[in-house]
Amino acid sequence: MPNGAYFLDQVAEFISGWIAGCAGVLVSHPFDTVRIRLQSQGVVPDSPLKYNGTIHCLVETVKKEKVYGLFKGITPPLLGTAAWNAVVFGVYGNVMRVLSEGKEQERPSFKNTIIASVAVAFAQSLIICPMELVKCRLQVQTNSSNRLYKGTLDCISKIYRSNGFRGLYRGMPATIIRDIPGFVSYFLSFEYLCRVIAGEEGAYLGPVALMLAGGTAGSISWTLAFPPDVIKTRIQIDTSKRYTGFLQCLRSSFKEEQWRLFVRGLTPTILRAFPMNAAIFTVHTMLSRMYAKYAMNDELNS
Repeated sequence: MPNGAYFLDQVAEFISGWIAGCAGVLVSHPFDTVRIRLQSQGVVPDSPLKYNGTIHCLVETVKKEKVYGLFKGITPPLLGTAAWNAVVFGVYGNVMRVLSEGKEQERPSFKNTIIASVAVAFAQSLIICPMELVKCRLQVQTNSSNRLYKGTLDCISKIYRSNGFRGLYRGMPATIIRDIPGFVSYFLSFEYLCRVIAGEEGAYLGPVALMLAGGTAGSISWTLAFPPDVIKTRIQIDTSKRYTGFLQCLRSSFKEEQWRLFVRGLTPTILRAFPMNAAIFTVHTMLSRMYAKYAMNDELNS
């Protein structure tokens, strides 16, 4: 492939990933805010539980902070979406291409899907970990009494001044522990569902089918990734250094809350996962198809 065409392919992947990611963030961020606030309850010792469930948290947030409160912390994921989705879909696609020896495969093997998903989990964690650290710390600021940061840049600046570059990667091991099962189930279930919907004849999948497969894949992925995500969130919002690592946080939190620890915040997570990943997979697939059609026509006309 000519260098110019190869470069254009990479740019197209970046743009489609950015647009798909932004669409996913915009439709899902309110649910994410509720998830983080429910997960973070109990981190501060002797503090009362402010919310007794998903609906209560949603209503209280809107009542006290208006609709804007549901979109707190949205700047980091929007700013990081371009890079994050480029890494996720770029690494996944390139690893799959290497594993298939450069041959395009309509239906990649499940083994290759798993290998590529694990590669994605490690690669994207370099971007998602600091992004989620800032997002989570902004999301748990509910009033002036617990407001440590004025905004995204102020949060990054204060974390860096206090703990250096390493501070921005607090919770990195927990992020990887969460994302390996998360991404394996994510891509594996999407591939499987697409095959089931397409049937043996390999029918064309339209937007509705892609939304169903993508949304379901996202929900399955987050159901499996939720328990380690709870621990990751607690580690990242812990500014008092109460938690020293993943296992210590797990033991300490489980001792205090038992199995409730892994249920609180699960409902908004699933509610958020479906529309977000329905949007991401559908927008990305449709844009990729448009670009492939354009590239094919351009090649035929050249």
